[in-house]
Amino acid sequence: MNNFDKIREDQRLLYEYVRGSHLYNLNTPESDVDTSGVYIATKDSILGIGADYQPQVSDSRHDNTWFEVGELCRLLLKSNPTVLESLFVPEDKMIVKPHPVLDELFANRNELITKQCFNPFVGYAIQQIHKARGLNKKIVNPVYERLTPFDFAYTFYKQGSTKIKDWLDNRGLNKDFCGLVHIPNMHDTYGVYYDFGAHFEAKGITAEMLFHGYSSDTVTGDELGRLSHFIVFKYELTNWETFNKWFEKNKEVKHYRGMCLDQATDMRGSSVSKGEKPLVYMVYNESGFQDHCKKYKEYKEWEQNRNPKRYESNLDKNYDSKNMCHTVRLLHMGYEIATGNGIILDREKAGDKEFLMNIRNHRYEYDELMEIVEEDKKKLDKAIAESTIKEKINVDLINDVLIKMRKKYYGML
Repeated sequence: MNNFDKIREDQRLLYEYVRGSHLYNLNTPESDVDTSGVYIATKDSILGIGADYQPQVSDSRHDNTWFEVGELCRLLLKSNPTVLESLFVPEDKMIVKPHPVLDELFANRNELITKQCFNPFVGYAIQQIHKARGLNKKIVNPVYERLTPFDFAYTFYKQGSTKIKDWLDNRGLNKDFCGLVHIPNMHDTYGVYYDFGAHFEAKGITAEMLFHGYSSDTVTGDELGRLSHFIVFKYELTNWETFNKWFEKNKEVKHYRGMCLDQATDMRGSSVSKGEKPLVYMVYNESGFQDHCKKYKEYKEWEQNRNPKRYESNLDKNYDSKNMCHTVRLLHMGYEIATGNGIILDREKAGDKEFLMNIRNHRYEYDELMEIVEEDKKKLDKAIAESTIKEKINVDLINDVLIKMRKKYYGML
């Protein structure tokens, strides 16, 4: 039995209602019906040490969330928009009508409409703007592949830099045969040493193959050509004799650890014999790699949890129309609160349903919508500055209401 069923069975559910798009009268045929509710904890969990106390219960996607009445009051004192709206739900959106225990809380609901509402309402709206912009980035710049530290390593090239992977590839070299040694006092800077012996052994390369560019089953002529060209010019080997002498000297395997593994989260250092000279110097952009890992994780979580139909509908416009619709709704509701009109959930009654549905139906381009949002934000800021509603919530009042609700339910009055 899940938490919802247990609360219902114990008859501790005090109130349940529809929330989200259906509550605001902004739903589409594809909109899911989300719910929220209020329940009361068992007497033992309140009077005891609270080990079994549950402030809220939710399903896995948080489409349905119920709050314990004490948690509800705590969130009301923070002017949480989602919780505050629960006290202003129209009767036709109620699934379970409020229990008489909640009468006094509903009677004092207007006491909760104060200037303290502005930060949560505006803050949540700005959060929605960031979500819309974040979706824009996810659609335009999807992070399909998790890169490795190797992709964030660079070396000097002419007057700038180039990726170390390109520098190695252009010379027929491989990261798996490199040895890295950190340069003291230089942040994320390494000397790159090379194990030619391990390379030759792994690929079955002989001096003759390398000098003349013969290909084999394990190495192509192009690879050998790039490697041979690099060795000849790097070590000034002008003929077969000097080339073969160099080969014999460098064919001993040094057992370097390579730069990093394919699924690595950091570079790998190696022990290098005294007297060895680095092939090149490299700088590893560790912060860039960590930022990439964060974006990749966020993208995969978003990809896993996104609504496929909603994603497809947003793809061409590069923003989440549902988020932006609710962003503008919150800005409008903030304005209504600031100007003394209270909390209006049904946007048809508020008079902006058609406009909000046009946003939801992608009738605006992304940049055009951002301009509308900025103008609404300016209008709201002005209304907030001039607002004459109460400054803050009477905490003692809400505390007394909560105590009375608990006593009434538990039969302690």
